[in-house]
Amino acid sequence: MAESRYGKYGFDRIRDRREYLSKTIKLKDGSHAYQFWTFTDWHVHFHDFEIDRGIDRFVYLPGKGIIGGSFDFYFYFHRKKLPIEYADFMQNIKEEKVMIADNY
Repeated sequence: MAESRYGKYGFDRIRDRREYLSKTIKLKDGSHAYQFWTFTDWHVHFHDFEIDRGIDRFVYLPGKGIIGGSFDFYFYFHRKKLPIEYADFMQNIKEEKVMIADNY
């Protein structure tokens, strides 16, 4: 395959980022927030971990912005310092767990 200006596969990987609505969350005050999954390509070599990846799921409240999210890869990278096992890490992803700010 010929190399394009976007790289070897012909796609602009940064522009491939997408957000997908996963669920609606009813907050304590009765308002509704929206949980999204972020899809983005991995920007490192396949044999490296992207420890600075950031948020994979986030919670958006109209009029306020992002009020919560997940930082799975931060917790995975620091799992030896935290009371989280690999099975817990995977379960958090499967259950789409997120942290939401206390006042929501």
